[in-house]
Amino acid sequence: MTSLLSLRGVDAATVRKLASRCRTVSLRPAQGIFTEGDPCNHLYILAAGRVKCYRASPDGREQILKIFERTGDIFCTTSAFSTGSHIVTAETLSDATLYVVDVETMRRVALEQPAVALALVTAAGDQMQSLVGLAEDLSLKTATARIAKLLLERARSEGGRTGKDIRLRRDRLREEQIAAMVGAVRVHVSRSLKTLAGMGAITLERDVIRISDPNVLARFVEATEFGESPRSPRGQAPPAKRSRR
Repeated sequence: MTSLLSLRGVDAATVRKLASRCRTVSLRPAQGIFTEGDPCNHLYILAAGRVKCYRASPDGREQILKIFERTGDIFCTTSAFSTGSHIVTAETLSDATLYVVDVETMRRVALEQPAVALALVTAAGDQMQSLVGLAEDLSLKTATARIAKLLLERARSEGGRTGKDIRLRRDRLREEQIAAMVGAVRVHVSRSLKTLAGMGAITLERDVIRISDPNVLARFVEATEFGESPRSPRGQAPPAKRSRR
């Protein structure tokens, strides 16, 4: 367990102390962890699996704010140390294992060990940076540009910056999930994927989204960053009709 508490700069003895006070929770796919507005009494550390944190509108439409899928990811730092109640809802996307530690234990350790406090601040800062990026994308970029950026980030995560022929599993990137992540509706996701496929940036297969050359996708994303009209490898512009939603 101690190896999963990846608190950078924290000595092994402190990590062992925290690990001894964690309890392990195993969850099934689509199982709720906590709900927006609930009191936040614990911090959660991802041991295995995938967890989404989201907010939902009164009509049930979701906006995914963050997906945690890296071993050692810590979540609920803002809720635990600032608001005192959960500001999002969390639910598993797969079978998942979590380590749970109560807030007061973490608070005491953080007061004794500045490195722990710094690790928590860093985790909260990374999540805030992610939210700022999402807000910028939603306000300034088209749905197609947001989807292209998401696919490029996934491709780089799974294949590295120079990886070739990367295949992203569609069961982990369903159209309704992509829609919730980029702030679009499913019909626009389907349309945008077809647009990117038509440009040669991706290939849509039954079980995977295939990215033969991430550089093609990167050029599209970079063009939209600078407000240019992105073109396909053949020099053809994508369809003019594009929707932000």
